[in-house]
Amino acid sequence: MMPWPVALLSLCYAVMATWSGAAVWRIASGEVNRPVAWPLAWLAVSVAVMCGLPLLKPWARRLALAGSWLLLTLTLAVAAAWIRAGHPAIALAASLSSVVHVTVIRYLGRPSVKAIFVKSHNLA
Repeated sequence: MMPWPVALLSLCYAVMATWSGAAVWRIASGEVNRPVAWPLAWLAVSVAVMCGLPLLKPWARRLALAGSWLLLTLTLAVAAAWIRAGHPAIALAASLSSVVHVTVIRYLGRPSVKAIFVKSHNLA
């Protein structure tokens, strides 16, 4: 059985996949004029993680960890940009939102969670 935190994390990646899919659609339809590479790459990663985490695949756990590290870095970069722009309150909110990514990284790195992914991989 899948633990409920993994289910919530899968739901979070489903929201990210929907968001990036909408961005790809807006670019493809010509509504927005910007490169499609980043939204398309994030769509692929979030869909892979969204599908792999409920199946308890070890590669999905590693991909979710890498994605969380990337999101943590991007969130802190956005906070730094807001500081540079002279908006410390928005920067503080952005930096506090990085706690979500740190929590995901810590949860997926726990030995008991790793064991769930390894055990299900050995059963298949």
